Amino acid sequence: MMTTELITEQEEMWRTFFDENHADLVIVAEMLLCCHLSPERILRKALSGLEGSPCEVTFGQAIHAVIDTAIEYNRETANSPLQAKTPPPVKLRVPGLSQIATLPWPERAVYFLRGILRYSCEETGLLLNLSDVQIDQLYKFAAKRIGYESKTTCR
Repeated sequence: MMTTELITEQEEMWRTFFDENHADLVIVAEMLLCCHLSPERILRKALSGLEGSPCEVTFGQAIHAVIDTAIEYNRETANSPLQAKTPPPVKLRVPGLSQIATLPWPERAVYFLRGILRYSCEETGLLLNLSDVQIDQLYKFAAKRIGYESKTTCR
């Protein structure tokens, strides 16, 4: 196969994968966006970044691309005059996720990355540009708001 045929095949594999896992990828985008924006925009940008990549088509690669894209968007709009607001609750398929969706963005992002996706404190801090102490505090605040006891700390 020629290189362009391989690239076209890879692009099609990613498009199919994103279509088949659309609901889960939307949840990831919605949990991490700090302002109301259609998650479709995030998914399109994440997909376009993966289409030409030589990465193996996996759920982990897709989630990582969506996380990176959502956080990049948050950083780009951080100084925007648009007010950050919590997106409306969505139909989620994971127990307790609807409560997490109502948290203020910093708590929601930390709780989602640490508590749901099981990212380490260090990974979460690097993605969100926060210290371990800030991650711990936000995670505990989120757990308290949604009624879960938090024993997770960064150490």
